[in-house]
Amino acid sequence: MSERTRKGGKEDLRQRRSKRHLSEALVSLMEERPLREISVVDICERAMVHRTTFYAHFEDKNDLLQYVLSELMEKLAQVREETVRKRGLREGLLTELRMTLELFRKHKRLLLGGALQGNAKAWNQVESTLAEAVEKLIREESSLNFLNGGPYEAEAAGRFYAGALLGLVSWWAEKDMPVTEEQLVQTVDKLLPAMEEKE
Repeated sequence: MSERTRKGGKEDLRQRRSKRHLSEALVSLMEERPLREISVVDICERAMVHRTTFYAHFEDKNDLLQYVLSELMEKLAQVREETVRKRGLREGLLTELRMTLELFRKHKRLLLGGALQGNAKAWNQVESTLAEAVEKLIREESSLNFLNGGPYEAEAAGRFYAGALLGLVSWWAEKDMPVTEEQLVQTVDKLLPAMEEKE
């Protein structure tokens, strides 16, 4: 994101509207073709904004993609806060999987076209957000003997499960979703280790 946007403090309505139009334009274009085939001019034409407006908010199309993914992850975080509370680690992990599957189903072209095709930074952003959510779940379930405690254990477990979940979801989306979301969740439920509470 451009320095002006980062340091500018609170955005006014016009700035938010411009960013929304540019974001929607990018998402729309990525439903049609991969990011590498989309130019800033294409985005501006679709959004009906001038290039100077684009560059007032973003450095380039990859910066815009980062912003779009951040917005998606923020929305997902809001849903997570409402749905994951008080469910326990196992159900929390399965809920994260369900939400990630839904996210990929709804935004398959955006996530696979933008994140996997040469945009490691964007993919890392998605993975980091999921890893932080899983790490938080693990820390909240401190009564479990699933983990014994070391200072980096929850963080490592968060990364482990996030990588595994995203690898599975990517496979599922790239294979044109060969099984239902719930079938995949049931399979993962069988694969998860026992997560019993300490006596």
